[in-house]
Amino acid sequence: MATTDDGQQPADADAPACHLPPPPAAAEDPADSFTRRPATRWLEPRLLLQTSLKVVVSAVLGEYNDKRELMGRIDAHGYLDLSDADGDLWIDYVSDLGDGFAATYAVAALLSRPELEVAPPGRPAQHTRRGRLLVMGGDECYPAADVDEYENRLIGPYRAALPQPPAGETLHLQAVPGNHDWYDGLTAFMRTFCQGRSIGGWRSGQARSYFATKLSAGWWLWGIDIQFDTYLDEAQLAYFEEIARELCPGDAVLLCTAKPSWVAASEDDVEAYATLDFFERTVVRPRGASVRLALTGDRHHYSRYGAEDGAQKITAGGGGAFLAPTHHLPESIVVPPEKSTARSKSPSTGYACHRVYPEKDDSRRLGRGILRLPFSTPSFAALLGGVHVLLALAVGAALREPARGLVDDLRAMALALREAGLGRLAGGLVDSVAALVLCGVVLGGAVAFTKQARRWRGRVVGLVHGLLHLALAVLVIRAVTALAALVVPGGWLLLAVVPLVFVVGGVLAAELVAVYLLVVDRWRFNSNELFAGQAIPDRRDFLRLRLQPDGTLTVYPIGLPRVPRDWDRRGDWAPGDRERFEPVDGPLTPFLIEPPVPVPRTARSGPG
Repeated sequence: MATTDDGQQPADADAPACHLPPPPAAAEDPADSFTRRPATRWLEPRLLLQTSLKVVVSAVLGEYNDKRELMGRIDAHGYLDLSDADGDLWIDYVSDLGDGFAATYAVAALLSRPELEVAPPGRPAQHTRRGRLLVMGGDECYPAADVDEYENRLIGPYRAALPQPPAGETLHLQAVPGNHDWYDGLTAFMRTFCQGRSIGGWRSGQARSYFATKLSAGWWLWGIDIQFDTYLDEAQLAYFEEIARELCPGDAVLLCTAKPSWVAASEDDVEAYATLDFFERTVVRPRGASVRLALTGDRHHYSRYGAEDGAQKITAGGGGAFLAPTHHLPESIVVPPEKSTARSKSPSTGYACHRVYPEKDDSRRLGRGILRLPFSTPSFAALLGGVHVLLALAVGAALREPARGLVDDLRAMALALREAGLGRLAGGLVDSVAALVLCGVVLGGAVAFTKQARRWRGRVVGLVHGLLHLALAVLVIRAVTALAALVVPGGWLLLAVVPLVFVVGGVLAAELVAVYLLVVDRWRFNSNELFAGQAIPDRRDFLRLRLQPDGTLTVYPIGLPRVPRDWDRRGDWAPGDRERFEPVDGPLTPFLIEPPVPVPRTARSGPG
């Protein structure tokens, strides 16, 4: 099997051209090469629109211009070979990382340190070492991939954390794409990771969006690209089938994928695990090997599910993006699900949930922070305030008596709003074509916002949510008009009502959305939006893996309870030193989320 001198896959002329700027020279300050980005606010109207458009475009690109098919033309079936490790082999894993600077850089700084002493609560400290290989497990850039955002949200922070390779060491880098990396059809991902480029002290060497690495002691590391959780393309299957020829009976595979399909299959999508099951059943097991550890991100928290034979499935998506909830995670899962209708599937195996981070009670408490939504995301409140203003104008126009001239019309609208009761205001919603259209938009938007909109319960919940917004609009219009009428002359009433409706309606409508998110979270509706709307930077996590010569792989799940918000350039920094920035408002305090988790190379009896 062909590899280059350092075990990397050779580059190929058919690979996409790279237009990224070269990494900075040793004398260049890495802090000057990028712009620090704030955390993504997912309920900002502009971002919601842009992301929706990118999702549509990327779906078309994925269907008609799948770059993985182009990768199949690259004549390189090589792999990174780390089997010559002398003693223990250390590997780092991080996922969902390229978002706001503070959280992304905090994790990058910890990954850059040669050693970390970390302790689980109430237990002795454990010594960990920086990985010879860093694996990025998906969604390397938020909110959507492009070359500039990769530089500002990923490459720049990681280069600043470790500007150069440590003396005498080669630090390797491999990555699998997540759905946000696919939003530009993998263009930025390919330019960043598949051209032999370096990100600070880490050097990438893969040629495709998937990879294989031969580890020591009978272990392999495989990263697969599931492209929006759809399928494994023929070129990718052929690549791994060729790699699988080197598997020996009793070998173990550490599998990296971009989505925790084992959890999704136990929630509401019984076929979500079918792709992983097919891959293991047709590629891995025929050689007498098995997948002993599966790693993923996509959900921005830590969770570990273990089987009785010691196999583990771990989600570690705390590399930098907004925190995701854990309080709805199932206590146990069975994969493949017994309800699966797949024509061929493996025997079902049960896994128990052993640890989540943040803890479930903490997750519930953090969810209540959504009540600050009108003030944490004022642009969202402004959008809803604008809808209230349009409704007020439409209702006022429907209620006014016929008049001549614009000034008379405005006065008549103001008078109608002042004299109308709640019932008449509500009736005005159906007396105006414009008001009817706006009502339809509000109701349709509320139903679409409900993540369970494909089911009747979701449609009913969304409809009720929309009706509450319309009722709130009527109450706001009535209250604001009555209040303004006490202090504003009739001719100027409408000019006072409009800004008041905008402010009061926007704040109350955004608060209504926040209350809705809290209430429906009990039924697992919109739990992701409950946390995405807050952009919580804390409760970070990543993994350090230690592979021992006897074949035991040990997982060290490292957490960071709080991310410093304020970072300054280090005054004593010199070219070549690590960590260009230092925190101003508190140190980094990593800890072990749970005691080290041993993963035996072969199945054993006993609890997982």
